[in-house]
Amino acid sequence: MKKTIQKTLLRGGISVLLMAAVLWKIDLEGLRATFMAVQPGIFILATALFFLQQAIIAYSWQMLLDAQKSDVPFATVLKVHFMGTFFGVFMPTSIGMDIVRAFSLSRYMKKGMDAATSMFISRVVGYIVFFAIALLVAVPVAYQTGNPLLFWLVLGLFFGFMVAVWMVMSERVLGWFRPLLLKFGLSGIADKIGQFQKGAQFLHQNRALMLRLLAVSVLFQVMGIYVIYLVGRSLHIDIGLTYYFIYVPLIMAITILPLSIAGIGIREGSFVFFFTPLGATEEQALSLSLLLFAQMIFVALIGGVLYLLGDFAPQTESAEGAAAPVSEASSVER
Repeated sequence: MKKTIQKTLLRGGISVLLMAAVLWKIDLEGLRATFMAVQPGIFILATALFFLQQAIIAYSWQMLLDAQKSDVPFATVLKVHFMGTFFGVFMPTSIGMDIVRAFSLSRYMKKGMDAATSMFISRVVGYIVFFAIALLVAVPVAYQTGNPLLFWLVLGLFFGFMVAVWMVMSERVLGWFRPLLLKFGLSGIADKIGQFQKGAQFLHQNRALMLRLLAVSVLFQVMGIYVIYLVGRSLHIDIGLTYYFIYVPLIMAITILPLSIAGIGIREGSFVFFFTPLGATEEQALSLSLLLFAQMIFVALIGGVLYLLGDFAPQTESAEGAAAPVSEASSVER
């Protein structure tokens, strides 16, 4: 608990310092004028597409759940997705959004571990697509600027991500750590990790499913970039869509670094750094980042309301059978 508080304070401090550094260079009156000049029609369209993107992300998760023979309605999956966003935005260091999503949905399922494995596979495929786009666009950026640092940064992030995935999925790595877990009386955790790996491998071996998931992942990643482009247009940022495909994946690759709370400060500084050389003013670049975060806050608040009003006790006849997996899954997550 003490370490969690320390990490939260450290990330909060980094966010404050980074935001202060960005705001130091910003004309606050110009920032206010930029917000006042937003074209509401375009921004509303962008926000509507953003919500559609969230529905597509939830659908990609349900595809995997269906493959596991989990009879969970799409409305429930979407509701759990929104709730996870709430925890990810407002409590990013204490409870991860994916843990909340997997744990909440497991209460509706016969096998609680299936929720975690499906979420894991969905997230992995999404990030692979994300990093693939980032790497592709990092090459022309490095050539254009004569600075290969960004390419190597994205490549390093992708490599670290794949190593982490391999460690989670590898039976050999589990074999290395199993004696240590047994020594401390944690054999149950080792068994649950083994079940998790088998479930993930079952989904991964379904090639038709993986191709469908890959296509859907490309769709929501591309839609996400287009949403950012529309928000930029609402701010009168005159930058072509192509540049968004070049720089947005790079910005998001940097933003996912666990250095600040919800990426605050890193995201804003990155937008200012990359978009001002393209012709946007510092006020426009910062406003773009803040409006995008406002969209996420909107989703998170809806998720918070759903969480407070929702009843996450099992709703099916298999409730008794689901109770045990839920408690078992939660022991792993903690």
